[in-house]
Amino acid sequence: MRPEPVVFIDPGPRLVQFLAEVGERLAPDYRPVFFSCHVKGRSLLRRLGQEVHPRRRTGRAEGWSARIRLDPERLLGQLRRDSDRDRVRRRTPDFCWLVGELDGLLDAVQPAALFFWNGSGLAASVAEQLARPRGIPVLFGENGYLPNTLQLDAEGVNAFSSIGRGISLEEIRSRSYSDAERHELEALIQAYRRGQLPRVVPPARGRVRPSLLAYLVQAWEDWRERDPPIRANRLIAKECSVLPERFVFFPLQVASDSQLTIHSPLYGNRLDLAIADLDRVVREVDPGLGLVVKLHPADVKKTDYDPVVRALPGLVWVRGGDVRAILRHAECLVTVNSTVGIEGMIFGKPVITLGNNFYSREGLVHPVRERSELAIRLAQALRQPPNADLIQQYLRYLYFVAFVRGHWRDHSPASVGNLAERMITMIRHARRTSAGRWGGDRAMNRVRRKTPIEVVTGNSRVHHQPG
Repeated sequence: MRPEPVVFIDPGPRLVQFLAEVGERLAPDYRPVFFSCHVKGRSLLRRLGQEVHPRRRTGRAEGWSARIRLDPERLLGQLRRDSDRDRVRRRTPDFCWLVGELDGLLDAVQPAALFFWNGSGLAASVAEQLARPRGIPVLFGENGYLPNTLQLDAEGVNAFSSIGRGISLEEIRSRSYSDAERHELEALIQAYRRGQLPRVVPPARGRVRPSLLAYLVQAWEDWRERDPPIRANRLIAKECSVLPERFVFFPLQVASDSQLTIHSPLYGNRLDLAIADLDRVVREVDPGLGLVVKLHPADVKKTDYDPVVRALPGLVWVRGGDVRAILRHAECLVTVNSTVGIEGMIFGKPVITLGNNFYSREGLVHPVRERSELAIRLAQALRQPPNADLIQQYLRYLYFVAFVRGHWRDHSPASVGNLAERMITMIRHARRTSAGRWGGDRAMNRVRRKTPIEVVTGNSRVHHQPG
C-alpha cells in the first residue's frame, strides 16, 4: 500500500531541509509532499528531491470554483501581514489563484494531514479553511518556549494552541517525573541561565543551498515588497544605560508579529500605549521603582519609539544585548505574550501578561484582562513571590509533555525523529477521534468534496453538511 501524503504548506527556507528530513522519517505509512510559493524554498526542495506543488510558483485567476467557500473575516483575523489582508479584501487575482491551487491540491493528493508553520501565513490560513470541512487533520508547528523545543498542536500555536487546555494547574503540579528527567531539565535551565546558546547540529548529508538564481529572484522580490525605510529610535543609545537599583522590566515585541496583531486584545500592537500605562502605574504602586524598556532586535528599524522617549523622559531604554542579563536583576517582568514570559519563570521572577497565551494562567502568572487592573496586578506581583514548586512542575510539563524535544536547527536523529514521531501520533489520534464524526471512510471524503463548503458569517455558524 502506497504511503499517504502529509502536505507541508509553504515552510520558510530555513525550515525546508529539516522538514524534508522529518518527512522521510514518516515512512512507511506516510510520505512528504510540499506546497511552496517561496522561490528559495522551491529551489531547496527540488535539490533535496522532494515532491513540490504547484507546478508554477505564482499565477493569476479571476476567481475560483463556485463550490469553494471561504470565511474572509476569519482569514483576516489570522493573517499577520497587511499585504495579505489586502489581497483577501480585494480578492486579487493572485489570491484567487492561490485558493484554486490549494483546493486542487487537496483533491488531487488526498492528504492524510497538513502541516503549517505558525499558521498565520496566507497559504496556511487558506489551506486550513479548505482542510477542516474535508476532515483532514491539521498540525501547527512553531518554536518552543524552552531551549531545543518545538510546539506541535492540532489547534494552533501560542494562544491558539491546546497546551494545558482541560488540565488544571493542580493536576500539572501532581505529575511525577523520574530523577533522570528532573536532572535533564535542570541542566538545560542552568545552561540557559549561564547564557549558553541552544545546540546546533548540521545535517549529516551537509547543508543544501538554493540556486544562485533563486537567491537573486528572492532578493529582487524582497526589495520590491520591503517596508519603506524609516529613521527610527535615534534617541535610544546603542549602549545599555545603567540599570536602576530596582525596576520593572518590559521587553518589547515585534509590532507586526501575529502575537500582537492577533493575540493582544488590550493594546493590539500599540506598545506605546502599554508603555505609557506602565510608566504611570509603576510610579503609583512604588515610586522607588524604575521602568526598563528593551527594544526587540528585529523591530529596531521598523517601529519608532522616539516619540515615547520624548513624552516619558524617566524611562530607561535598552537597545540591544541579552535579555537574560536584565532579567537577573528585575523585580518583575511584564510582557504582552512573548516567550520571555517563560524566561521570567525560569529566573524566578513574577510575570504579568497583557495578552493571551497558553501560559497566561491565574496562579502561574498575573494576567491583566482589563487595563484598569494593571495597578492591582503589579502590586500583587511585587508582593507575592512566584510559586517555585508550581513553576518547576509547569516547566517539566512543557518540556516532557507539551513540547517536542527537537528543533529545526538541530538535525540530529533524535530531534528529527521526535518531531516525526509526534506527527504520526497526532495524525493517528485525529483520525481515530474523527472516525465517528466523518464516518472514518476516505470514500466519504471524496463525496464530501463535491459538496460546497459553507461559510461562517457574522456570529452564526453554518456547518458543512456531507453530501
